[in-house]
Amino acid sequence: MIRSSFAITRLLVLPYAALLTLYLLVLGGGGAWMYLQVRAAESRVVMEELAAALEPVVGALASRDALRLTEDTDSWITAEVKALFGTLPSLREVLMRSLERGWVMRVARTGTLVTQSTSPLTPGTSRDDSFRRAAERLHAEPEAIFHLGFDLAPAGEPPVRVDFGFSRSELLGRVGQGMASLEHAILLFGVVGGASILVAMAIAVFAVRTTRRVEGHFQEIYLRASATEVAAALVHDLRNPLMALRANVKALLVSPQQTQEIVAELDRDIVTLNDKLNGFLKLTRSHDAVFAPTDLKGLIEDAVRLARPALAQPGLAVELDVPPGLPSPELQAPALRDALLNVIINAAQSGQKAGSVCVSARLVDGGVSIAVEDRGAGIAAADLPRLFDAFYTTKPDGNGLGLAIVQRIIEAHHGQVLAENRPEGGARITLVLPLAQPEIPRWWKAKKISSRI
Repeated sequence: MIRSSFAITRLLVLPYAALLTLYLLVLGGGGAWMYLQVRAAESRVVMEELAAALEPVVGALASRDALRLTEDTDSWITAEVKALFGTLPSLREVLMRSLERGWVMRVARTGTLVTQSTSPLTPGTSRDDSFRRAAERLHAEPEAIFHLGFDLAPAGEPPVRVDFGFSRSELLGRVGQGMASLEHAILLFGVVGGASILVAMAIAVFAVRTTRRVEGHFQEIYLRASATEVAAALVHDLRNPLMALRANVKALLVSPQQTQEIVAELDRDIVTLNDKLNGFLKLTRSHDAVFAPTDLKGLIEDAVRLARPALAQPGLAVELDVPPGLPSPELQAPALRDALLNVIINAAQSGQKAGSVCVSARLVDGGVSIAVEDRGAGIAAADLPRLFDAFYTTKPDGNGLGLAIVQRIIEAHHGQVLAENRPEGGARITLVLPLAQPEIPRWWKAKKISSRI
């Protein structure tokens, strides 16, 4: 299976979630701020229009002793107030009050104007300055009637106040008329912006799928090239054992008295061929087994246990440095154990004559590293670049597949293998594994290729 190192959360979800969040903040926050600012401005305009209409009447009431004339239904004050009801359709009542008396004219349910007396002001009534906050109160107060009050008496004299009561719903309707165009604009921008994000996301998904198909073609080409290279190396590597087999078969005809020795050599050559073919199969086998939570400490100890016979031949011990509390990442445990076992056996064959091979594990940024250190001859500078190439070996009896298989297994875990010489002597091979495997989206499928390798 062709895998991708990209995760859907990094590729699409996170960038577009950030973009959508930013869009909502700009559109929502900016739109709300603009809406409140325009609403406040529209409310001030409505209040200024009311003030302009009320100012002449309030001035006339303040210049005379208007409250004493309210008992006369034919007085100029009654005519002024009636005219005001005709000028301001949202006006519902007018109250004039002093400490001694009170007078009100309001619209009855029948639509006619009713004039009657009402309770006077209570002692200690403060002067009214509510008009300065009228635009704010229009939206903050819950009452159906919205009052605007004015003081008629000069400062220091007994208070006389006139209150104009308006239908709050009608005033809010006037404000809403001025807000209608802005609301439509905000809604339009929201719809257009949301549609743009959806279109951009659809384009990105299409581009990603197209890129994935192209990536599949390139990976197929790479696999073909790799298979060709490995096959060529295998043919070249098998040629010498096959020539030896042919020579030994002919030797049986020429020297039948040496049959036992020749058969023993044939058996060794056949075992060598079998080892090379087994290594080739391991190298080309798919490493798409199930990933499962794995006890790293137990896996390392198991690999060390299996490697003890190989370490015992040159008389080497194992120095295990694995801290407790290592996490349990999802791994292909059998394959990873084989890779670590291969690295430890390589350390046992490093030429170290005494002492111990150190196997350690450490947490690194976003992953875990497993290092195998020996005190042998080290790795020649010329061998380092080709150390993980298939069939490349510096050992007389090696097949050059061990570290190539290790690299294949670690790459299947989206990790990496590092090889270096220790300053104190010897070599260090480090397996670096991520703690979490990249998420592969279900819809992210490689383009299927019908040809075969």
